[in-house]
Amino acid sequence: MYRKDFTQLTSSELTALANAFNALSANGTIGNYVTFHSANSSKIHRGPAFLPWHRYFLRRFEQALQAEDSSVTLPYWDWTRVDSRDLDEDPWESFFGGWDGTGRLSWSVARDNSSSRTLPTLASIIRELGASTYQAFRSMESGSHVDGHVWVGGDMRDVSKSPNDPLFYLHHCNIDRLWAVWQQHNSKQDQYSTAAITNDLGNTAATVELTESMAGMGEDRPTPESMLDHTALGYRYERDILLEAAWFEAKDSFLQTGDRRSADLFIRDSDSDDGTYPSAHVHWQSPDIWVRNNVPEEGASNTASDHERPIVGRNNYMYVNIQNRGSQSADNVKVRAYHCNPGLGMLWPADFEAMGERSVAGGIESGANAIVGPFPWNPEIEDHECLFAVVDSPDDPTMASMFHEKRPGSHWHLVRLDNSVGQRNVSPIRITTEGRAVSDIGMKGSTSASTNTFRLNVKKLPRDTSVRLRVANGVLRDAKLSALRTVKMNRRYTTLQARGGEVAAIEGFRLAARETKKIQLAVDFSVEAKHEHRYPLVATQIQDGETAGQLAIEFVAIKDHEDYVYGNKSSMELHTIRCPFWSRMNPKNRVPFLAVEEALARGYNGCHFCLPKHDRPPVG
Repeated sequence: MYRKDFTQLTSSELTALANAFNALSANGTIGNYVTFHSANSSKIHRGPAFLPWHRYFLRRFEQALQAEDSSVTLPYWDWTRVDSRDLDEDPWESFFGGWDGTGRLSWSVARDNSSSRTLPTLASIIRELGASTYQAFRSMESGSHVDGHVWVGGDMRDVSKSPNDPLFYLHHCNIDRLWAVWQQHNSKQDQYSTAAITNDLGNTAATVELTESMAGMGEDRPTPESMLDHTALGYRYERDILLEAAWFEAKDSFLQTGDRRSADLFIRDSDSDDGTYPSAHVHWQSPDIWVRNNVPEEGASNTASDHERPIVGRNNYMYVNIQNRGSQSADNVKVRAYHCNPGLGMLWPADFEAMGERSVAGGIESGANAIVGPFPWNPEIEDHECLFAVVDSPDDPTMASMFHEKRPGSHWHLVRLDNSVGQRNVSPIRITTEGRAVSDIGMKGSTSASTNTFRLNVKKLPRDTSVRLRVANGVLRDAKLSALRTVKMNRRYTTLQARGGEVAAIEGFRLAARETKKIQLAVDFSVEAKHEHRYPLVATQIQDGETAGQLAIEFVAIKDHEDYVYGNKSSMELHTIRCPFWSRMNPKNRVPFLAVEEALARGYNGCHFCLPKHDRPPVG
């Protein structure tokens, strides 16, 4: 049984929850819980048993809901989410009645939004979760716990009435969830302590020992010790990737949220990825995503080793390999595919275009894999696009659903922190020594105005490689340049130059909300490069001090070699290395291809002298 974020409940789950709540109001159960909570107030607040007592209280209430409908679980209210901080917006308004206390529930609730107190933020939650001891963590009772009660006001602000408001149960469910997160992150620390903290009442009744019965519990006589493992009580929590991402940005470490499932579907981010998250830093080279120019015939080989460069202007076909590293099978598995143009600061899902959804017949057994596809798409960008795959199952839900149009998130947070998401940027740019490659990199503003840095790491490119950046003057107006030299300027654009072996940066420029800026790269490649060696260029956008996105372009150096044919970008003719016209080509215009068919698909025409059978007569 998993407790979910209230905003993630389906319409049928919302209906079941409303019916169960109304039934408990009608039979007097909620009134009894109000009385029970009030009668024990001085023994359950501002003391060490605050967290375990309310864990028990919630579980008893949840069991009462389940007596009405066994499918119901108690959801939590994550007040840090922007889509959960206005009670007059759905799903809050229609379900809980907003600030007026009407809606789908059948009893009267008093609320008051006049308080100047604000709801807790991700930053404040991260501070509370950073506590190193139980007593330090439970000080959240006077922090995020009180903030939620006072912000709602009315019944919620009155300790003798607060359980009358259904938001009480969702609010305390979130407090319990955060305690579970703290416990997972501090498993080697004492999980309970009677050590006093500031604001404790200090009375004997509120100071409950680990194995002592807690106040007012009757025959059950639960102790703090019996409440330390929430999974033993019969419930678990879903992962919270928004919190994990915020923690990762603030702490540069991983915070496990939610309880692991017995099925664990994953898409590798690298050859060495075993599904553990967060993944390694390079997250855009998934070997479990590949492209075919045509759907392979039945029985033909179709694995990542058969990957082909996508051809612009016609349908190509994406495939995804899904693995299950869990101990049990995953059923009702669905895979969704997306693509987007190359860029930085990409937000999920706003900047991605869907390519379709496919189901896996029969599910995926423990330890097994499934190849899913084809997903057809017509690429728009020569040499480079971002492919994105998401696998989802009720047995192992993806966290991608937590990001939506109202609350978009950085796509690379998903790729690194959710092993159910994979990304592959296709494909490497083959470039001749002394050749030139041009690529555009887009940058996008966040959901509000931001201060940005564009960093270009060309340390692994040979020193004799020149990289030119064509940048709008508006970007450079207040920016600081690092390892960049100005080579040309006009009224609208400035051309800057970096050299291989350097890390260049444009620092401190402003972008409005969702504003798009494009930087054009022109790479004049090395003479000294090794044949068929891969040279990565990595671009990073940093937004308000946090990484907003990274993009890698791989250049594969091609020297003069008989295995390749060479297109002339100027004449669009195709030549072999033995052709007398080959030597007359400007090196910057040479485009290498491994196969004639690949070049023809990109619009080149065979030379009448060296490739006569591919010399197509002009049309018209």
